[in-house]
Amino acid sequence: MATVLARYSMLRLHEHFRVPENLPVKVGDMVVLRTKRGTETGQVKSLPQDRKLNPEETIAGEVLRRMTQEDATRQRELKATDNKPVIRTCRKLVQQHKLPMRVIAVERLLVSDKLIVYFESEDRLDFRDLVKDVNRELNTRVELRQVGARDAARLTGDVGVCGQELCCVSYIVDFVPVSMKMAKNQRASLDPNKISGMCGRLKCCLKYEDDLYTELQKNVPLEGQPCKCEGHDCTACNVDILGQKVTVDFGDGKREIRDVKDITFDASWTEKDVRRYQKEVWAKREEERQKRLAAGERRARERTESRERRAKQQSEHPQRRVTDHRKTEGAAQVTAAPEPPPPADAAQLPSVPPPAPADERPVVSESGRLPPPDDPQPGPES
Repeated sequence: MATVLARYSMLRLHEHFRVPENLPVKVGDMVVLRTKRGTETGQVKSLPQDRKLNPEETIAGEVLRRMTQEDATRQRELKATDNKPVIRTCRKLVQQHKLPMRVIAVERLLVSDKLIVYFESEDRLDFRDLVKDVNRELNTRVELRQVGARDAARLTGDVGVCGQELCCVSYIVDFVPVSMKMAKNQRASLDPNKISGMCGRLKCCLKYEDDLYTELQKNVPLEGQPCKCEGHDCTACNVDILGQKVTVDFGDGKREIRDVKDITFDASWTEKDVRRYQKEVWAKREEERQKRLAAGERRARERTESRERRAKQQSEHPQRRVTDHRKTEGAAQVTAAPEPPPPADAAQLPSVPPPAPADERPVVSESGRLPPPDDPQPGPES
């Protein structure tokens, strides 16, 4: 039996459905589908064809008929139904049960009176008691379905930083894994606030240009990889993948921006090889630094030993050292003899009588005493 690819549900699921042979459908037709959840509407996304499905692809149901006027009217009525009271009721019951979950949206099926309640949670929860309370409160059948962060953003819908509707709402069929390596390859900011979408995960648009960057990366060296430029050994410091420009370092502090055509490098190198090469370079630099430190310590030790050796050679015998000390002190005293004071002013000097004449000098007696000043001098006659 032929199968078609159809989109259905608020989550915009794309799955294969069987098509009766007498039911002609084409791409874009609105049809009524029978799924595991019940009867609901969908849209055909491929032509009917007989093909073998991949192991990961399964048959989700069957196409019942093309959508009629009554089905379209019923679908518009369901979309116009206000689901906010249902969401508030579910959130109130969630708070009563103290479950870490956030109710996002409610979906109504075309024929069945069944409600699909979507919620987001980081962990797996046991919400069987919650389902019983919700069924009793709403008086209808309710199915709780847990979704991830990306599906939650698809259900709520919003506008991205680019000003357009979120890609997961507009056209993305299946979510592809987005890694931090894609952001690094595109030289994007690694700030989580700048590379995360409305869902809190990495932006899906990082995947769009990853193939182009991966192809252009093959023509340029990795940052830190050794290469040759005009016959000189150098290292790639900065790489402009889109511009195909490389900033090379020649090792002497000189850096230049060169075209990738002027550079020769080994394209088989990986990031692991670059890290190993950088470790070898750092080890060599550390070895040279240790050698310089050892040489400096050796020269300092030699200078210290030389000073100690000269001080030891200048030390002499204690007795000779005392003699030399005395000679040194005598020479210092002679050298340091005080100079005569300068003559004082003549007016300040005391008056000294001039020496008496020889014949007027007092006569000293035999006893060695001078005569008293009042006694007359003995004359020659006496």
